[in-house]
Amino acid sequence: MILSEQTFIELAGKQEVLDAKIKQANGVEELPLRRIGLYYRVELGECINEMKGDFKHWSDKPMRRMEFIEEFVDCLHFFLSYVNHAIVNEFIREMNGLTIESEYKDLMDDYYGYEGYVNSSTDIVEPVDIAIDAISEKKIFKSFAILLNLVKLYGYSEQDIIDTYNRKNSINHERSDSGVY
Repeated sequence: MILSEQTFIELAGKQEVLDAKIKQANGVEELPLRRIGLYYRVELGECINEMKGDFKHWSDKPMRRMEFIEEFVDCLHFFLSYVNHAIVNEFIREMNGLTIESEYKDLMDDYYGYEGYVNSSTDIVEPVDIAIDAISEKKIFKSFAILLNLVKLYGYSEQDIIDTYNRKNSINHERSDSGVY
């Protein structure tokens, strides 16, 4: 798995702080999971768009590596926000016994399940196939697990993700402080 449990938990904590700050600054008390899921999907489309010629048959432009990982981290921001909000929601938590550790385990299961599928499939032969699966998957966890497989395929490391997340998180805090998004 490209993200360790420790990193997942640390980034989820950072995201929780940022989300609280943004919600307070904007007078938002509760954010529906459906909305966060929509934000994730928008960023997922932007991430896939940065694949350029790897998914656009009419383009010979190379993938933009920096822009791709930045858009992936935007997906990660909203995925972590989704996870944090699901855990806080009392009804969901009581029904499913959610913890950050159990959410990580579920993500790992989806990640390795998809990785096994890719390794044994003759249908998944190009990055675009993984991108199609990520954007077509209805469940946020599975979609993100598939996206993680794409990130791994492109050769990014956990440290690449951490560094980009921390940089983007800092920018988001600055935006929140200034009130300009």
